[in-house]
Amino acid sequence: MSTVCLSPKETSDALIQAAIKKASYTTDKRLLLSFMAGAYIALGAQGFNVAYGNTFLRAAVFPVGLMLIVLVGGELFTGNCLMTFGLMQKKISFNDYCKTLVQVWAGNLLGALFIVFLLYFGGAYDKAEMAQTAAAIAKAKTSLTFLQVLIRGILCNILVSLGVWLAATSKDTTGKLLGCWFPVMLFVFTGYEHVVANMFYLPLGALLDPSITITKIISNFTPATLGNYIGGGLLIPLIYNKVYYK
Repeated sequence: MSTVCLSPKETSDALIQAAIKKASYTTDKRLLLSFMAGAYIALGAQGFNVAYGNTFLRAAVFPVGLMLIVLVGGELFTGNCLMTFGLMQKKISFNDYCKTLVQVWAGNLLGALFIVFLLYFGGAYDKAEMAQTAAAIAKAKTSLTFLQVLIRGILCNILVSLGVWLAATSKDTTGKLLGCWFPVMLFVFTGYEHVVANMFYLPLGALLDPSITITKIISNFTPATLGNYIGGGLLIPLIYNKVYYK
């Protein structure tokens, strides 16, 4: 075993152990950690909004959210999709697997909404330029078709789940930060759909523009969730489970 980083097989073993740990959490602990993860992703998304005029800069600041989750602690729906490794190795039950993903999704939503309200009532969007930017982002996302969001969600969580994988591979803080940054920066730079980030963008847009309705928000959340799950919960685990364990 390397003293610098885990091998790919060792990392997948570590992800299985992480799945066992995640499945063992009490509901309260899981909701608190997922609330914080939703808040951290929302803070990264706020950085995206502030830096919106510069394509690379907005992609560069967004990954701070995942960095905080990895180093401080948090349960993120897109990262937890990798729990499929533990399910396929029969280390966790299907019931615990589903319960964990559902509870983490809900906690992420609450955390993201908390930041939305803090920023909105704190006056961060009182300036017309910021309000127009946030509304434009939300409109662009809600104008996508179901299939477009689904495909972009798959591509997104291929990268985000691999960001979690790279962070797990490294044994030092710098490596974990870089492991988070590169894949997540790439997904933001290329414009894919992350359901937890959208839990910030779309409710914020709805507060600023009444044309962004709850129906439109749900119509984005549904394919984004499915796409994120397919990318990080099926594609990556199924292939590497076959490679490393079959």
